Amino acid sequence: MGKASHAMRAAKHPLALIAKPKPQAAPPSTSPAAHRPANPTKQRKPHRTSTSLPPAATTDAAPAVPEEGEERRPIRTPADLAAAIRAAADSDIDAAVGLALSASPTVPLPTHSLALLLCRLATHRSVAAARDLLNKLHPSESGSASSPAPRGALLALADAVCRRGNPREISKFLPVLADHGVRADTHLYNSLMKAHVASDPAGVLRVLRQMKDDGVDPDLITYNTLIFALARAGMIAKARSFLDTMAAAGHLPDVITYTSLMNGMCIKGDALGALKLLEEMEAKGCEPNERTYNTLLMGLCKNKKLEEAIQVYKSMVGAGMKMEAPAYATLVRALCRSGSVADAYEVFDYAIETKSFTEVTAYSELENSLKWLRKMKS
Repeated sequence: MGKASHAMRAAKHPLALIAKPKPQAAPPSTSPAAHRPANPTKQRKPHRTSTSLPPAATTDAAPAVPEEGEERRPIRTPADLAAAIRAAADSDIDAAVGLALSASPTVPLPTHSLALLLCRLATHRSVAAARDLLNKLHPSESGSASSPAPRGALLALADAVCRRGNPREISKFLPVLADHGVRADTHLYNSLMKAHVASDPAGVLRVLRQMKDDGVDPDLITYNTLIFALARAGMIAKARSFLDTMAAAGHLPDVITYTSLMNGMCIKGDALGALKLLEEMEAKGCEPNERTYNTLLMGLCKNKKLEEAIQVYKSMVGAGMKMEAPAYATLVRALCRSGSVADAYEVFDYAIETKSFTEVTAYSELENSLKWLRKMKS
């Protein structure tokens, strides 16, 4: 027994290197140590199960080695600070902000970490919260920051503010950029203009004036957004006046420009004028696309210009273009109401053939139009 006990004690030494809970009252093993398997993975296998240990032993078990390695390290370098902020930002943005504010002055906050915090706050909290953090880290007094924030972080925050689409927030953020010596670019003004499209279409003109006053040149996106907003608001003459303006500035009108203008003209009730604009567009070498034809098709049908709509539809068939669901529904409804049921079925077959949308959508729109026709005849 003495030799067996000594062998057992000797065999337990290598197992002590593996972090495991210590059993409080385990009976001594009667098998000789010489018969222990040499495979180390089999040595660890019994320690993966907790069925052989009392519940109290599981509760008092020592932490595993990987958990001990995950202890928070002191923040001595910018890389340490960036890693700590990244790890905390995913679960607790307030903790991540606290790390940035409590960092030692000798450990500068990396630009990408500041950008991360500002964008998270603007996206999940508010723009005001992001500006508050920016002011704490880079105070601004009398219209200028004593320690300007990095340009990259400011532009990242500007992008987050633009994605929110609130024109008031974007307008308030422009002076913040100026305080830190960063001039607003075309992208920021375009985002501000897009934010005005739905709520205040006439506001796009104010943005354009402010843009020019700040010395920022409009680009093609600027003019397309401007024309779309004005045409949508029914300001067709004003929108058309910018065709020559943008061409003079070196930005030729493209298919988006013309299609936006056609859409506004159809909404205003001038579908035939939109059809003439199609001819002007093609004469200037700008090729219409599927969206152009679908816009015209729906506009002509809504303005009760069925013959012209059929001609546009035939052009689409000749080019193999797909139909959009709203244009298809409008055309099928117009054909059924005019008594051209056979033509409506032809349009149905073409929509299925070109896989413009699902068969369910195509069939349901046709069936609704036929039900309306039967109801009117009864």
